[in-house]
Amino acid sequence: MTPEPVPPDDDGTGRPTNRKATYSLLFGIAAFACVSVFTFGGFALGIPAITTGIHARREIALSRGAEGGDNIAGIGLIVGGAAIVVAIITFGIDALPSR
Repeated sequence: MTPEPVPPDDDGTGRPTNRKATYSLLFGIAAFACVSVFTFGGFALGIPAITTGIHARREIALSRGAEGGDNIAGIGLIVGGAAIVVAIITFGIDALPSR
């Protein structure tokens, strides 16, 4: 009787994805979606995207290969940071005097 092989997870390596990496990506997507509707919401959701992404990458590095999701956390960091930049630019444009 041969043992069943472990089914691969989302990245194909069989390692579980760090939950904070997934949360970082979800916060980043939500932040970017909120910027066009509610600018402060994009800024407020971008901060957790960055912080959870940083914590996820640290936990993944400390797991020494037991956890995956480093790329997902990196994408969450980038999207969350971009949402914050767009929110700041939008605040700046809104602050300009109208003619």
